[in-house]
Amino acid sequence: MRVDETLKLTLARVFTPIAIVIASPVLLVAGAPIRRRYLRHVYREEAPAILDKANGQVSIHYFALNSLLLHWLCLPTEALARLTRGGR
Repeated sequence: MRVDETLKLTLARVFTPIAIVIASPVLLVAGAPIRRRYLRHVYREEAPAILDKANGQVSIHYFALNSLLLHWLCLPTEALARLTRGGR
């Protein structure tokens, strides 16, 4: 979506946390693998750029990746994954 489309950007900012809250039970149980897979998809698997300043484009992935709520909900399983992998 274009940066000058303020309605779309506002809706993305509002509905991204709502979607994360709806998915929170799943994120608390299996957040680490889901978040890792999502990051792999966004950064490695030919997904569109999350932020294209030259063309004034921003992706919905930008709001999801920068969400502290998503990070907090994935912390318990991230900590558990670190313990089971021996701190790696």
